[in-house]
Amino acid sequence: VEKKKGEIVAVTAKNIKTGEKTRFRGKLFADCTGDGNLGYLAGADFRMGRESKEETGEIRPPEKADNLVMGTSVQWNSVAEDAPSAFPSCPWTVPFGEKNCHYMTKGDWDWETGAYRDQINDIETIRDHALRVVYGNWDYIKNQGARKEEFTNRRLSWVAYIGGKRESRRLLGDVFLKEQDILNHTAFPDACFTTTWGIDLHYPVETGSLNVEPYRSRADIKEIEPYTVPYRTLYSRNVNNLFMAGRNISVSHVALGTVRVMRTTGMMGEVIGRAATICIQEDCSPREVYAEKLDLLKSFLNMRISPKELRMPPKD
Repeated sequence: VEKKKGEIVAVTAKNIKTGEKTRFRGKLFADCTGDGNLGYLAGADFRMGRESKEETGEIRPPEKADNLVMGTSVQWNSVAEDAPSAFPSCPWTVPFGEKNCHYMTKGDWDWETGAYRDQINDIETIRDHALRVVYGNWDYIKNQGARKEEFTNRRLSWVAYIGGKRESRRLLGDVFLKEQDILNHTAFPDACFTTTWGIDLHYPVETGSLNVEPYRSRADIKEIEPYTVPYRTLYSRNVNNLFMAGRNISVSHVALGTVRVMRTTGMMGEVIGRAATICIQEDCSPREVYAEKLDLLKSFLNMRISPKELRMPPKD
């Protein structure tokens, strides 16, 4: 990232297949990386982990802040075949036995790892631990378990190679959305996209072994009424021309539990696309869209057309 006078002026990206570098210049930038990578490189303020109950005044945080995050899921599936299907022994995996194996034909979201780790710098370790668990469990129930006959004709058909990550950096904006805002329906003047998913927080299920990190999770969900989130969560408070959309917006750990799902994050992208149109046409910053052009933003958000079709109304 290249910056000048508090703003990003260019970003250089590398093609990971060819090694080719490309420099992108621009007036506005949007961090939709999930991990907040662009914001981090630009020096944007951010948070990771859980805030304390004293800091946020929320119901569900711990008494003391910590680094616990929602983990990464590596899901898997199997199919029934007409004939026996072999599976090789995997001595490199996490060992399983009758007391701790999982007689299952598929693994859903709750096969989740890395709650105690850095979800950015340790992501390959997190993913690899999940793979060692999936293959180790399948090896046992398929080849050694007391119920192995049930799996004779079953083939492990799919294992996610890229984990489904839920949480890492959250970039800070002019509004830091909290649990009580959602539950109490705090009315912000710049409400702009709606979240309907419950406040869905995941916690690791301990394995009972000092040698094996947790690899399953449980969900604690607080149902909500549809709530409209303010625009000011979608731009950086200290990098003047940086928007963000996705699970890296300006919310607490608890509030992330509702806004992190994909249809909601997709709406964030629509909002910042239309706000960026105003920034270009009116020569203003993301913050100034709220401070000076809020009615215009609202009118843009009400238009059932794409951002490319947006046009400023004629001036008197």
